[in-house]
Amino acid sequence: MITFSSSFRKLSCTLTLVLLVLVCGAVAAHAQSSGSVSVSSDPSSGVLNYTVTTSTVPCGETDQHTVITGPLYTYTNFSYVANGTTYPLSGTATDLARCLKDPDWDGPEISPAVMTDPINSSCTITFTPGVTSGSAVLACTGVQGYVNPKYVVVGVTYAPPGPSTNTFVNYVNSTYVGNTTSTINTFADSTTFSVSLTYTTKIPSFASAAFTGSYATTGTQTTANTSTVTTSIQVDSGEETFGTGNYFAPVDNDFDVIWVWLNPVSIYTLSGNSATWNGYGYDATDQNGMDIVGIPLGWLNGDFGAFTEANIPQFWIPAQRTWAANQMFGAGQVPALTSTDLAQIASYDPFSVSTYGQDYIGVNPPSPSTSDNRFTLTECNSGNSISYDQASPSSNAEIATCTLKYVNLSTQAQAITSVSSQTYSVDAKFTGSDWFQKWILDVKNSWTYTTQIEADSSITNSTTNTGSLSVQGPPCNNAVIDVGPCIPVYDSAGNQPTQFNIYQDNMFGTFMFAPVHYY
Repeated sequence: MITFSSSFRKLSCTLTLVLLVLVCGAVAAHAQSSGSVSVSSDPSSGVLNYTVTTSTVPCGETDQHTVITGPLYTYTNFSYVANGTTYPLSGTATDLARCLKDPDWDGPEISPAVMTDPINSSCTITFTPGVTSGSAVLACTGVQGYVNPKYVVVGVTYAPPGPSTNTFVNYVNSTYVGNTTSTINTFADSTTFSVSLTYTTKIPSFASAAFTGSYATTGTQTTANTSTVTTSIQVDSGEETFGTGNYFAPVDNDFDVIWVWLNPVSIYTLSGNSATWNGYGYDATDQNGMDIVGIPLGWLNGDFGAFTEANIPQFWIPAQRTWAANQMFGAGQVPALTSTDLAQIASYDPFSVSTYGQDYIGVNPPSPSTSDNRFTLTECNSGNSISYDQASPSSNAEIATCTLKYVNLSTQAQAITSVSSQTYSVDAKFTGSDWFQKWILDVKNSWTYTTQIEADSSITNSTTNTGSLSVQGPPCNNAVIDVGPCIPVYDSAGNQPTQFNIYQDNMFGTFMFAPVHYY
């Protein structure tokens, strides 16, 4: 029979497992291998990877003072994989439970590794070891939930001149279409506000107050500071912005397109008097994906007619947001976009104010930026302007094409902001929840959601992130073959532009086309 002597505990090995290894005799490394384990309670379905080293260490001694050895499992080289990104972690876990040891030993048998979640600093990942394996759990301080703003304006794209099928602008090669937003103004001054993207750069899906495990395929989000989130939209070729409606009146911003996201959720972790914005998600109760609709300015401001189902069912139907009818709203509020919402959405396009061109561009376009710093003069591969010339008799107008390029923002442009407020709803399953009670205490005004859109922080002078432009001038329509005059003669009185300067929208990362010597 083997017995243990209490003298083993007196070998100054009681402080840590490291001291046990250093003092109590030689350690032999038997094996080293890699392993991984799913992280429980993790909305990102993350996986924790590690290296486990099996060593032989002294555990005790017999009455004859023969040292007994056993296995020590040491876990190191942790890395966390979530949403396709790998994050190295710093930590060490040990397992001595299966090592025969002195009964009087009062040190730890199992020592877990507690590591800060690299995605959300208010959370920790705890790895508890077992024999060459273990378990990992994600735990966060505070309670997470979300609200449903009616909409988020993710971009304004500006119509190039004229209605030719060869006239359009697209952003297929660009990652800049989107916005940089803060929601700090939603909360009371006594609430501490911060940003931490729980779901990394992906935009997660929610339904019935829970994460569904799916993500959007057309959008990403990042954060560069403690208060803003930059959302970028992947623009498909079918989302080109085409030109205006009349060759002979080519300046018409009613054809600008405002891109409206209709099923956003805004995710928050609340703890005490602090609110952490975890970025945007989308509500899958509506559809599987981000529900983004491009609405021409002329339908929002009424210039094209009333915003009704009879006139524009392709815009009116999604704007009713009927899928949100069972959510909680403030008194008198409804799921559908109201006339107030439509006017607010229209205001994101500066040209919704009829005098904007006169006030900020004028007859002599400013360089390098408009006085409000919303637009900065930029260039394409052929210069900083494009021609809009009428065709010669019995010929087609030339097609001007170029690759649109971004320029760095000036200090003044970096400071531009636009603040707006709207109503919102809350998923019915949050009724009476601890999260919703905290939310009501933290916000500044009940049922009012306030956002501040800032300059697009991702705009840089780049050759890889660009848009493309194609413009064709008016036809001639001459009565006699190869003989003028054209019918009508474009710009015969000198009051229609034949040249357009190219500006970048510093707020949404898109391009605007301003007529030269026109306003």
